[in-house]
Amino acid sequence: MSDLTCEERIDEYLATVAGEIKEMYKADVEDGNGYDPNHALHVDVVVDESGKPEYGQYLMSWGGPSDELRFYYNGKIEYVFMDWFDGATRDVTEHEWAEWLKYELINREPRFFCYLNFGRL
Repeated sequence: MSDLTCEERIDEYLATVAGEIKEMYKADVEDGNGYDPNHALHVDVVVDESGKPEYGQYLMSWGGPSDELRFYYNGKIEYVFMDWFDGATRDVTEHEWAEWLKYELINREPRFFCYLNFGRL
């Protein structure tokens, strides 16, 4: 575990993630083959204990630290960085690369499509 808090480390991690997704986006614009299904470790919709969808998850790393993008039904997109009982978030809704990834996931993942378009699975 680092001596720095997640809040102190998040911007560096977010810059790396944004750069990777921007590269996919750029390749997609250039030749239509930018989305890399292996970039994420896991893509799914996270549900609460009652089975109600909470957010779409694009998990990029797991353990300590871990990071993911969360896509909410209301349109908000968050980058979340966590490391052993600590965490920090950034709203990335207005970033073009985040919106591009959202639409890629809607087109490729049936559960994302149902949740982000209808709020249910």
